[in-house]
This record gives sequence, structure tokens and C-alpha cells, in this order.
Amino acid sequence: MLRLCGVTKRFGARTVLNAVSLDAGQGEYVAIVGESGIGKSTLLHVIAGLEPVDRGRIEFEGIDVTRLDDDAATRLRRDRFGFVFQAFHILPHLSVAQNVGLPLLLRGVPQAVIDQRAVSLVAAVGLAGREASMPRELSGGELQRVAIARALVGNPSLVLADEPTGNLDPENAAQVLELLRAQVKQRGAAGILVTHSQAAAAGCDRRYRLSASGLTPTP
Repeated sequence: MLRLCGVTKRFGARTVLNAVSLDAGQGEYVAIVGESGIGKSTLLHVIAGLEPVDRGRIEFEGIDVTRLDDDAATRLRRDRFGFVFQAFHILPHLSVAQNVGLPLLLRGVPQAVIDQRAVSLVAAVGLAGREASMPRELSGGELQRVAIARALVGNPSLVLADEPTGNLDPENAAQVLELLRAQVKQRGAAGILVTHSQAAAAGCDRRYRLSASGLTPTP
């Protein structure tokens, strides 16, 4: 489903990604572990077509992402990718259901379909009955559950998670990580988790360490 072949990314004289190769299939949940500032977020950005690569190729469902123009890359992210971030990025003036349904609204999906999908996903992440709640009424763990529901509402083929538990206490972090893993597998998506935490990576199918020399598999 996703394949990176010798991807190199530089910012000026600094090489951030050095000949990175990686693949992820349907239902696979893959962890990329590395220290802060090593390039984990940059790796997600190049996969999503948000940053150009200097060398190498990225294929997603047979599409060469590195050759897409800005409009095509934007459509691919909107229609096929789901994103979960450390900072949640939940809009404070929208309800839980409105936040979850936002990606479908941006696609022009009919409101009745949006409402149905939002209710279904809110329930799937354990927040049934909280559809009308406002973000200020939710805990950090609950907000991250909303973010996971929003990432999955459009049935993405690829879920990219960037330090999704960095702002959570250990108990909430463990619950959110298990929920994300279970939902990725249940929906047959490929999942890429980037994290500095070995504990967060432990539940993934495969684990890799990102360093200045590239990407290497770890136990």
C-alpha cells in the first residue's frame, strides 16, 4: 500500500532523511522511533506530499506521490489519508460531531451522511452520547479520541500519527494507542506512528529507528 524507496530530504546543507526505505501493507501498524528533531515529522510530511524529496520515490497505492502537483497531492491527502497529531487540533467552536465530520464537509459530502458517519465514529472511539459536547468539556484523552475519530471518518487507506500521546498521561496514552491500533486494523488501513517513546511503539507490528544514518529495524 505504501512504499518508500531511498528517500532523501535536505534542508540546506543538513540531511534530515538519509536514503530511507520503508513499506506498509493493508492492516499493518508500523512505528518509527527517534529522538526529538531527528526528522520523524519530516518523514510524515514527505509521505503526505507536504514536502518535496531531494532523492528517491514514494508510492501510495501505485501512485508516485513525489510526482504529484500541489492540487493532486492535496486531493490525495483529503481523500485517502487520515492524520492524528500530538496537539489534537480540535476546533474549539465546533462540537464533537462537527469536528469529527469536518473532513467530509470539506469534501462536499451530504450533511445527512456526515451526521451518520460522525455518530458512528464517535461511538467507535468510546464517546457515544458526547456528540453535542464542546471541546472545553472534554479531557485530553477524550480530545485525542475525537482526533482519531476525525482521522478515520473518511475511511482513509493510510493513517499518519505524529506523537499522538505526547500530551497525555501514561494511562490515557496507553488507552489511546490501543484504540488507534485497533481502529487501523479493524478498518484495513495502513498506519504509521512516529514517536520518541519505545513504550508507544511496543504495540506496533514492526518498529524502526530513525537516525542520521537512515532507518533501521528494531526488535
